[in-house]
Amino acid sequence: MSLHIMSGPHQGETIEASPGPTEFRLPHPDQPGVHCRYSINDGDAAVSGLPGAVQLHYIGDIAAAG
Repeated sequence: MSLHIMSGPHQGETIEASPGPTEFRLPHPDQPGVHCRYSINDGDAAVSGLPGAVQLHYIGDIAAAG
């Protein structure tokens, strides 16, 4: 499944993920030890130019585990 990031530090990126979770965490591009949290918003329309892509929205940061 293609996930297109609509906001936050990874805005504009598209990632591939297995269906399942509704929250995704990616390493913060500028802050070591921090992950950016993103969530699927099922009510959003399709992403223009990316058929089948699901939108992810930034919901904040969290300290990386470990």
